[in-house]
Amino acid sequence: MSLIAGNLGAVQRLLDEAKMSWGVCAGSAAHLYGVRRPIQNVDILLPPGCLRQMREILEKNRLTAQYDGRILLWRGIKLFDDLSVTVAGFRYPFLMDTPMQEHLRRLPLLGVRALIVAPEDVLVHKALLIVSNNTPGKHHRADFAAIARVQGEKLDKAGISLSP
Repeated sequence: MSLIAGNLGAVQRLLDEAKMSWGVCAGSAAHLYGVRRPIQNVDILLPPGCLRQMREILEKNRLTAQYDGRILLWRGIKLFDDLSVTVAGFRYPFLMDTPMQEHLRRLPLLGVRALIVAPEDVLVHKALLIVSNNTPGKHHRADFAAIARVQGEKLDKAGISLSP
């Protein structure tokens, strides 16, 4: 088992014990939905305002993480409570809100039964990152195409919205 897998298992246990909603998103979720690039880290989205609480949980368990008020980073696991994207002056929220929580699914990831955001949410976030062009050199276009191709007819197209 890789170091990231073990670390994901530790974070999963802490989040589940705290009964906190959470979901793997970004590249690791994309991997489960059809992208075949190796997983380098695991991004986890928490409900708004929960990042500080998670930092306290890690500290209580003697796990020291880097924290800048926006990202909590611990051994290849990146935790966020807001991944909103600004495009042409409009802010598009990407938050672990109630609808996103209702569509979480528990899937195997690196030997852990992790909560994963729905493929529709991953596609929306990738689309926003593509049009924002804030992360050049990333794989957002290829990820979007792979997820759309592999998930295809299984996608809830009515649930995909890019409204600010």
